[in-house]
Amino acid sequence: MADDVVVTRTVDAPPERVWELVGDPARIGDISPECHRVDWVGGATGPEPGARFKGHNRKGLLRWSTDGTVVEYDPQRAISWDVTLLGQPVARWGFRLVPEGGRTRIEQYWQDRRSPIANVVGRARAWDVPGANRRGMERTLDTVRRSVETG
Repeated sequence: MADDVVVTRTVDAPPERVWELVGDPARIGDISPECHRVDWVGGATGPEPGARFKGHNRKGLLRWSTDGTVVEYDPQRAISWDVTLLGQPVARWGFRLVPEGGRTRIEQYWQDRRSPIANVVGRARAWDVPGANRRGMERTLDTVRRSVETG
């Protein structure tokens, strides 16, 4: 499955510093302009394949929750999770880290996993388009860069 949107930044910090912010969905509220909180559910206490969580999101006055399941977890290298809404697939979100000397190239990606009908309905909403996700991802990675480079 191809990534629908990929945003990349290179930051002046080693992967372990970057991983502290992106390697645990429970920290996403510290860096995301949309997801403000994640709660582990079903006995999960941290990221590992199969761990489930509820994501609490907001955009303007709009509030909604999604269900997430970690699908990939390779510490200091990659993490991804699938998101569903009302039991229906929505997206796969993830981060990849690539060391470059003392720096790190970080990629955030989003894969649209909605059904064709849900995709048409979703894209008709101004707040739910790949372009909006790209802008949010750019803000997220800029926040990560500021956080890890300033300490």
